[in-house]
Amino acid sequence: MAAPSFVYTISCVAKMLGEPEDWLEELASMNLEPEDGCLGIIDDLDVPAEQLATVTAFTNAGIEALKERVAEAKRQSGGTGSEGR
Repeated sequence: MAAPSFVYTISCVAKMLGEPEDWLEELASMNLEPEDGCLGIIDDLDVPAEQLATVTAFTNAGIEALKERVAEAKRQSGGTGSEGR
């Protein structure tokens, strides 16, 4: 399999899936790893280490893995998933 040549930021994926970004971030942080296609992107090294921020991003495989976690979360909550967030 070829290595991914691009990734989608969490904000882009939230728009694609029609789900709240914060909820997807929570699902991803609890359930997905780099080998699942969930990556942390560092944008700026010109800040102190304690201020270093990352942006969550997904490969195509990561988006599919996230979709599975969304469906699972909605099944477990009776279909409500992200509502009320």
